[in-house]
Amino acid sequence: MNLKQLIALFSTTLILLSCAQIVPITGGEKDLEAPKEVESTPQNGSINFTEKTITVQFDEFIQLNNVSSQLIVSPLMETPPEILVKGKKLVIKLKDELAANTTYSLNFGNAITDITENNVFLNYKYVFSTGSYLDSLSYSGTVVNAFDLSEKENIYVLLYDQFEDSVPYKELPRYVALSDATGKFSITNIANGRYKLFAINDINGSYLFDLPNEEIAFKNDPIQLDSSSSDHLIYLFEEEGGLQFVDKAENKTYGKVDIILNQPTKSLIINPLNHSFEKKWYVEEKNETGDSLTLWLKTTEEIEELVLELTDEDEVIDTVSINIIPKSEFKDSLLNVTTNITGSFNLDRNIAINTNRPIDKGGLQVGQIKLYEDSIPVKDFIIFSENLLGSPPPRNTLQYTFKENTQYQLFIPPGTFTDIYGLKNDTVKVGFRTKNESDYGIINLKVTPNFSNNYIIQLFKKDKLIKETSSKDVMDAKYDYLLPGNYQLKLIIDTNDDKKWNTGIYLDGLQPEKVIYYEKEIKIRANWDNDIIWTVNE
Repeated sequence: MNLKQLIALFSTTLILLSCAQIVPITGGEKDLEAPKEVESTPQNGSINFTEKTITVQFDEFIQLNNVSSQLIVSPLMETPPEILVKGKKLVIKLKDELAANTTYSLNFGNAITDITENNVFLNYKYVFSTGSYLDSLSYSGTVVNAFDLSEKENIYVLLYDQFEDSVPYKELPRYVALSDATGKFSITNIANGRYKLFAINDINGSYLFDLPNEEIAFKNDPIQLDSSSSDHLIYLFEEEGGLQFVDKAENKTYGKVDIILNQPTKSLIINPLNHSFEKKWYVEEKNETGDSLTLWLKTTEEIEELVLELTDEDEVIDTVSINIIPKSEFKDSLLNVTTNITGSFNLDRNIAINTNRPIDKGGLQVGQIKLYEDSIPVKDFIIFSENLLGSPPPRNTLQYTFKENTQYQLFIPPGTFTDIYGLKNDTVKVGFRTKNESDYGIINLKVTPNFSNNYIIQLFKKDKLIKETSSKDVMDAKYDYLLPGNYQLKLIIDTNDDKKWNTGIYLDGLQPEKVIYYEKEIKIRANWDNDIIWTVNE
């Protein structure tokens, strides 16, 4: 090759190299598919089963996530099976003696995933029978909270072939399933027969109803399964009247002791065990449901620890020990006064005047509070302060018939309020304008019940109770001053006519009071009436 040929070859090589594109190395397309079962030994769905080890082969490498909580074996085995992963194989080692002529199912929930992208093999189930056929009946539905009908996840639904009242307390179920994130459950491979049904929020994983704060649901009568049955609603509730106890007791703000109980009390008495007080040593505030209270300490004694015995209806329910913040850490010099006033104030609302501590007896100078309407003093407003020293905020309410689209100002001068520690408020001056009548919508509601019980109608907006009405027969109600948004109507069948929802009691065969929601949300628009006729079937 002569010199000219070499130069030509070199030039051609440079041109080819300059035109080449550099392509990054990739791992291919992302794996979006879950593992697939290739084969199993013995075969999935086997009858006359006698083996102790089961091997399931998948088409890719797998791993297990939370298998102890995800795996549901039905019927239950006294000793859970041992579960192992060996590459692409799932190995199940049975530890229990198997019952004769019984169909078993092992449901892995969302425990089985691949090792690359965590794609879930959802509800993989291995089924076998120790008899000559597989039981094939199923029972499915949804577990909901009895009070608000919200779906309940991770609730055990249990079937028993025993019928004594004590079975949920003492016996393990014959069949079991676990509700998913939408509350849905399905018990499969059930034998023909009669069963007692329960659902339990099993806090300690015992498959028993054995803790006072576990929720339960039950059917009053046994169910007869001759064919598969679906779309059942299971109403879960926490029993009332069970063991009472204190959930929390603490002192995080000077003088303020907060006590939270697991359920409401009826006639609570608080007895200090390590101190003796000559006069009333606290001011008590209770919440509306009666399951939490605040004790504002009035004593001037220096207390490091307070041991309290709580008694309800002559029965001691708990004893608590609380570390008390010393007075040296109390740095406040003023009483804080706040209101519920916003820049655009609702026409149907009263002004709530709240203080961060209880007001002392005689500690409110009502005549000092001023309300101005377009800069003109208002004289016909009313201050309600009957809730002093005993109820939660608002302790004081200013009531007045406000005019629409009008400027107002609330003025509270210094020293109007004095709390139980002798602290007084600073000046409070708040301006606001009321809304227009046309800013609101209206619901004209007619309820026709196809039952004879009393009932309660509740109107909600984003889980906040707006209005509540009770009736027995046909009810006509007008809900006005409703701000635009989506609302819900809820009906409670008030069986005992106590004007509140009541939960159930299993041993008394008492179901929770039934709750029914209106079929859809109600969209409220400004300056618009909504006429609703609701015929309610029990």
